Amino acid sequence: MIFLTLDREKRPSITDYMAAAALAYGIVYFWIKLKMVAGTPSLLAYPIYYLAGLVPSYLVCRRTDSAHLAVGIKSALAAWAFTAVTLLAFVEGPSLAFFGILLICLVLGGATSSYLALRQSLSQPPSHEVDSEKSPTP
Repeated sequence: MIFLTLDREKRPSITDYMAAAALAYGIVYFWIKLKMVAGTPSLLAYPIYYLAGLVPSYLVCRRTDSAHLAVGIKSALAAWAFTAVTLLAFVEGPSLAFFGILLICLVLGGATSSYLALRQSLSQPPSHEVDSEKSPTP
């Protein structure tokens, strides 16, 4: 039996959210290790955590047609949850304040990424118009 639906809306899957969470965790973990080895200034942590929310959320937001803000925030919250669980398991001594700052930076990055993805999708013509321009009609 074949079911036809009119819903052609692109939506990110749970795999997309988890991939974004793993990427965000990688950025945060790399920064923590770099900070321990090189002794980099702590003030650089805030932009790094912001980018850890922005980049993966942007990649997920590009996979949707609507509700960009909700997708960006969901992606940031999934990244925070994944990062918090793995850091508690693998790194000694992260404080509650660290997780609060990380949450704020990731959510700000997720919100910014949703704005950037929405702005990019609005500046591009719809895909059916692009297809019709590529194939000339006789």
